[in-house]
Amino acid sequence: MKREKPVIRVRVDYHSAVRQRSGVAQETVELPAGTSLTEALAYLANRHGPELGEMLLTPEGRVSPGLVLFRNAQLVRHDQRDLGLADGDELKLFPRISGGS
Repeated sequence: MKREKPVIRVRVDYHSAVRQRSGVAQETVELPAGTSLTEALAYLANRHGPELGEMLLTPEGRVSPGLVLFRNAQLVRHDQRDLGLADGDELKLFPRISGGS
């Protein structure tokens, strides 16, 4: 008898230009248990296409420095981007705001 691999459900909220490129405001995705944040972003990039992908990840597959991430209402620092996700997590994705003179 084949055992099914455990999955987690993660809610993703897309904001501003990230929303425009994904084509959706919010979705819940099912990922294999043990998926890291970077792996989840790679999944989302593959799911929604290269325009979103280049916003989420660098060509080397790292989390883009132009992306601001929140996990369960907590800002994710650059040194935390490989943390594992859990069932019921909520991610919020924003483009980094730049400006000034």
